[in-house]
Amino acid sequence: MAFTSLSFTSGEVLTSSKMNLLMSNFKSLADQDSTAPRVTNIPRAWVNHDGAASLVGSQYNITSVSDIGFGKYQTNFSIVFSGTYGATWGFRAGGGQGDNRMRNITLYTMTSTYVQYKGRNSTTQQSGDEEFPMSLTFWQD
Repeated sequence: MAFTSLSFTSGEVLTSSKMNLLMSNFKSLADQDSTAPRVTNIPRAWVNHDGAASLVGSQYNITSVSDIGFGKYQTNFSIVFSGTYGATWGFRAGGGQGDNRMRNITLYTMTSTYVQYKGRNSTTQQSGDEEFPMSLTFWQD
């Protein structure tokens, strides 16, 4: 739904139709609808995927996730980023990381249309690429 400019006066009774318009505006903002006011510094895309690059849970502004090599992934955006943008990441809850390896996600390429990253593990004896469930959020000013 399109964003609708609304104004309320102090003490005004909010009718169900005005509440519906207000709810539509919240949805328009959350969906980043082009008719909504521009909100800065919020996530513009997010993705959860498992170790095999299969999408898990919800995602927005993501066309695909590809496995581009053992432990290496590429996530493609449906809406091109511009200006200042970045990424944050973490592990998907319930991923079963219960051993003694330390894991990290390393971002190595980010463009306005895709990001490439890899999973890494480390122990006192070795380190290397690893496939495991990941969550990433992409933001833009």
